[in-house]
Amino acid sequence: MKEYVRRRILALFLLALAVALLAACAGEGDPTEAVEAYLRAKVESDADELAGLACNDFEAQAAQDALSFRSVRAQLDNLACEKTGEDGDAALVTCSGQIVAEYDGETRTQDLSETTYRVINDDGEWKICGAQ
Repeated sequence: MKEYVRRRILALFLLALAVALLAACAGEGDPTEAVEAYLRAKVESDADELAGLACNDFEAQAAQDALSFRSVRAQLDNLACEKTGEDGDAALVTCSGQIVAEYDGETRTQDLSETTYRVINDDGEWKICGAQ
């Protein structure tokens, strides 16, 4: 009987540990998803979404990004982002693909691989905090 109780206690402990690990991992998220969401909001000129995806220091740039795409018809073409490194507590993310924008009958493209995004984890949410 004692062996049965020990096994149940061990099983419950392992289950609790697994749940705790999964919860911790779920809270971390993925910095590349934040950058992809930012770029989608940028081409849609969604100022509220851009502000929500930006850290405090990057909110002015996010507002500018929303304004710059307000009167442009734009879309993302072959977007794929990956974490390429770290800078202190920030993740560095680069993307491939391009933004294709049409304004006043003229089509222009922006190569996304030319920008590296600095992304920080702010209370469990990844936020864009710089672009170079």
